Amino acid sequence: MPPLLLAVCLVAVGAAQLVIAVVAVRALSRFNRVTLELEKSAQGLRDCALQAKSAGHQVEGLVASLREIVPPVRRAAEAFGQIGERAADLSSAVLDEVERPVRRTLGLFRGVQAGASYFLNRLAHSGHEAKNGGNSHE
Repeated sequence: MPPLLLAVCLVAVGAAQLVIAVVAVRALSRFNRVTLELEKSAQGLRDCALQAKSAGHQVEGLVASLREIVPPVRRAAEAFGQIGERAADLSSAVLDEVERPVRRTLGLFRGVQAGASYFLNRLAHSGHEAKNGGNSHE
């Protein structure tokens, strides 16, 4: 019976080797798919890195442009600020010089108006009294 046992063992060993070979082939196939996926991911990562690098260069260019633009804009803003201050100072000086004479002139006009109104009222009343025969008590 030993040859039968030996034959069974050989069949079992052969079957085990066959199973190990099938498992190894499947594992290698899966490993191959994982490797392909990793290669695709690495390529995507390289593309992303290139895009990030390009974007970085564009940002550097923008920053350089802004560095060139900011000083003239700042100077223009300061100039507008100085012009505004000068205009306010000039307006204040003109107002100080003009306000007093204008107020005096307005006071004079009001005085002349009040005097003329009083004079015309007196003139109208004296003409009315002359018509009534000099009687001012009616």
